[in-house]
Amino acid sequence: MAPNVFCRSCASPLIQALDWEQEEESMWSVRLWCPDCGFEQAAVLDRAQLLYLSLAVEEGFAWMLDALSQLNAGALDSEDFDLIHRARTDRISPAAL
Repeated sequence: MAPNVFCRSCASPLIQALDWEQEEESMWSVRLWCPDCGFEQAAVLDRAQLLYLSLAVEEGFAWMLDALSQLNAGALDSEDFDLIHRARTDRISPAAL
């Protein structure tokens, strides 16, 4: 089971990691931001914490792709509604939604 990361302010699971920057060989600084409540926090993570956060981010992307797949399956009659292909090929933009 993949790790979960939640907002410290509102407990939302939508926490996002921004501005990743390596501080030292084994330390990274990252800015955590919650799109639900706007809470923002800077953190310095060691290698194990960074791996935990990375796994949580990857799990979030997997959930998002699964949801897009379900949307895409419901729109099979539309030829230009291939959100999964666009997301996987990094060709998705706000205008495409």
